[in-house]
Amino acid sequence: MAFFSVLLSLLLEQVKPLGRLSLVYTLRTWVADFASRNFDAGERRHGLAAWFIAVVLPALLTLGVYWAALRVNLLLAFAWNVAVLYFTLGFRQFSHYFTDISDALNRGDVPGARAILRQWKSLDTLEMSADDVVQQTIEHALVAAQRYVLGVFFWFLLPLGPAGAVLYRMAEFTAGKWNSSGSEASPWLREFASRAFFVLDWLPARLTAVGYAVVGNFEEAADMWRNYARLWPDSNTGAMLASAAGAVGIRLGATANPVPAEGPEPGEHSWGEAIDAEPLMAPQMPGAVPQSGHLRSVVGLVWRSVLLWMLLLAVVTITMWVS
Repeated sequence: MAFFSVLLSLLLEQVKPLGRLSLVYTLRTWVADFASRNFDAGERRHGLAAWFIAVVLPALLTLGVYWAALRVNLLLAFAWNVAVLYFTLGFRQFSHYFTDISDALNRGDVPGARAILRQWKSLDTLEMSADDVVQQTIEHALVAAQRYVLGVFFWFLLPLGPAGAVLYRMAEFTAGKWNSSGSEASPWLREFASRAFFVLDWLPARLTAVGYAVVGNFEEAADMWRNYARLWPDSNTGAMLASAAGAVGIRLGATANPVPAEGPEPGEHSWGEAIDAEPLMAPQMPGAVPQSGHLRSVVGLVWRSVLLWMLLLAVVTITMWVS
């Protein structure tokens, strides 16, 4: 049932994408605001209660509905799976920005591409070149593909089923919302939400990196992952982006931390041993500078990775039927 639930939800989302102003998105924002406003009083136990109300409680409610549906009818449980996945999993929840930027760059409209990227990620794009826009777009799109598709896919396939998908998406949403500028969340809640999502995303991110290596240039992806993932402040993001860069043969690092200009080569010493007084520069990875044509290559890489996991799931499903 899991294979057909994922397949049908992806097809439905391609036919009728979910709008950004949908009732479900409004509801999740209300839940996060309600939890932080009424339970986050600045202490550890208060922050934990707020996170539980905003993240764990919706997942438990989803699981309860799923179990109740199973007791009534298998098709009803299947329909609930598809409905939950439709609201939590899908390319179209972010891909319109990617497509619009790609179209603008293909027309030579760099200012238009900058404006779309600024609208998407609230970045200062005024002085970005076309190559800078491409690199930023690729990195943010790969992270979005993980958080809207591949990470949800992983958690849905666990025994929690649709509850796992809700748990992952709400953890990601609250971590971003409570750590955004202007948030009134307490420091403890900010830190806990970030760490909780990091833990939930640790294994899915590395499986995604493995998938990119398998469907791309395996040796280069493995080498980039091993030597350059540390450039990003978040190791989950670093694993995914470094592997994707090697798989496609491009240079990434626009969202990475700057490193010392004369820092050690990867694998020689800890980056933390670099002298603070040394000048900083953007991290330089081997590979081609991303051009607008690489946007299509990255889309192909993500789709091949999704198809890889779908194929593995189909094999498991058929094996279970036969046995």
